[in-house]
Amino acid sequence: MASSYFVARKPSHAVPVLTPDGALTPEYREFFSRFKEQMKADIEGQLLRRQLFRNRWFNPAWTARSLAEILNESFLEGMTFKDLAKREESGDSPHLLVNATLYNNGRRFVLSTIPRDTLHYDPFPDLNRVPGVRKLDEETERILRSRWESLISMKPEDLKLDTCRITLAGAVVGSMSFPPVVGPITFRVEGQDQYWHAGDGGLADNTGIESLLMVSLRKLQGGKTRRALMISLDSSFPFDVGGEELNHRAEGFTLFSYDFSRIPSIMEERATAYRAWFLRLAQRHGLLPDPSQLALVTLRHTDTEWKADLSDLPDSCRTDAGTMKQPREVVRRLAGIATRLWLASPCDRDLTIAAAAKVVAQNETKIRKFLEAPLQ
Repeated sequence: MASSYFVARKPSHAVPVLTPDGALTPEYREFFSRFKEQMKADIEGQLLRRQLFRNRWFNPAWTARSLAEILNESFLEGMTFKDLAKREESGDSPHLLVNATLYNNGRRFVLSTIPRDTLHYDPFPDLNRVPGVRKLDEETERILRSRWESLISMKPEDLKLDTCRITLAGAVVGSMSFPPVVGPITFRVEGQDQYWHAGDGGLADNTGIESLLMVSLRKLQGGKTRRALMISLDSSFPFDVGGEELNHRAEGFTLFSYDFSRIPSIMEERATAYRAWFLRLAQRHGLLPDPSQLALVTLRHTDTEWKADLSDLPDSCRTDAGTMKQPREVVRRLAGIATRLWLASPCDRDLTIAAAAKVVAQNETKIRKFLEAPLQ
């Protein structure tokens, strides 16, 4: 939602971001102000009322449609990927990659205006030319290639679907669909006797960084860029927070306490661990570009550092000062904020925004160091 707002409503390329003294220009001050207000809106309440008053109750497919309608009415205004392509071409917007998962085959489904082949990085040429690594035999390479194919993202073109006609709202809702609450998005391509079902992109990759990694590696491999910095904004609900609740339950789950996200979260934890191992080892042994060419910076809201006297707490959290007396208690409060379409507590809303600013500031030196380093 945040990314779609940014690409749809960002001022044009002709509008400067900063004034000569380094402050935001009036246009960008207004843009970011509206951005924060929109992201704090009570979308859950709007969704509930729309479902109730339009007789769409207890139907996750209609919930997805209602959510798309709300996003269009709020800020996307029916924008399609064809409209977005025009903004990208003129420099008014960065490229957007929206990740979903196809329930039919388990493949990652990327909706974007970038060419299909841009997502298709082939690691085997790099693997076979790494010094000291034994060349793969034919059988091993065949097996590895078949497994790699299952990890390659699919685009609408692979399904004979016209990307230009897809709305951003539909793509965003598909990416965030999580049955049985919302979605999945179901569609059929004209002339085909098959239905496709797309849902939560987190089933394939909860960070979305893999799609960006494939694009970066493909560009580095083809010599179209000399280095790439990926910044991951990880605001996911920490896995161990849910574990704390289970530690005090005599029964794991009941009909009324079942946590639908727990099972995919377990799978994601394991996938993330294996992914981290693979990437670090591959980079260490020369399969991937070294850290001076390819870097990942992860920004997590739970990594924020707060002053010992908590003088940097938002004013709306002062009434909660009794429950937050030390920095670690503030971090615990942040960790417990669930991923929802609305945060009822003003303190939680303001604390999230403050944490975002803090974690960017904490990583600014690292980001600048990579960007300002001379090219090798």
